Amino acid sequence: MTPTEPGYSDLAEHVSAMSDEPLVEGDTPLSVLMLVKLRDSEGDVVWGVRYAGDPLSSEEQLGALTGFAESIKRELASDWE
Repeated sequence: MTPTEPGYSDLAEHVSAMSDEPLVEGDTPLSVLMLVKLRDSEGDVVWGVRYAGDPLSSEEQLGALTGFAESIKRELASDWE
């Protein structure tokens, strides 16, 4: 998806609107990898994954998730200090 394609600005607006930490003004989201916690039709809590925007390669997905997991580990470890 490029800035001139339909839906591109919608992605940027939605990502900016749903974050409690606004994106830096002037930055434009290209891709979204979203973990969604939900209750399914049987009442069980399950996790889903959704993508939007430019496709992410497996390497990009793994890199993003690994980096995020490491930042959570550091945050949790700092709670023990």
